[in-house]
Amino acid sequence: MFKFLSIFLSLMTALSACNLSVESGMSTQTISQNLTGFVVVKTLQDGNARTQTAAVMPTYDTPTGPALPISTPFPPNTPVWSIYTYTCEFSAGGGTMTMELTWDDRSENEEGYTVYRDEQAIATLAPNSTYYVDVAFVAKGKALSYFVEAFNTEWRASSSTITYGCQ
Repeated sequence: MFKFLSIFLSLMTALSACNLSVESGMSTQTISQNLTGFVVVKTLQDGNARTQTAAVMPTYDTPTGPALPISTPFPPNTPVWSIYTYTCEFSAGGGTMTMELTWDDRSENEEGYTVYRDEQAIATLAPNSTYYVDVAFVAKGKALSYFVEAFNTEWRASSSTITYGCQ
């Protein structure tokens, strides 16, 4: 009796939720003892026959596998200059500067390094790199600025900027 009453109350709730009126004298019929849902069909007589249907079915979410952890990398440590040297070969209007850049690899999670000259990327290097040589012309009275950036998929960490010219 309890299961029948529960189904009847669920049926009445479904009819109300679907704006179907519940009339006295209404009857229900249980077709299965192991219901996972039900369908209500009501025929109204107002001169023309029509049918309204309301369905209440359970929904299930079945995981397809274990949840995978989402990993966000930590920022790489900032590279620190260990030594940098330069030489200049003077010519008319300036000089050709050879800049040797060396930094400490202080990160374990970098995916590489980018070397910048005057804020323009000039080289992308492999992880654990610590050395780069750049050769560039420097106009008389001008200087070049360098910094190196450690990067991974989410973060970037830049060294301080060094600036030199051929005087």
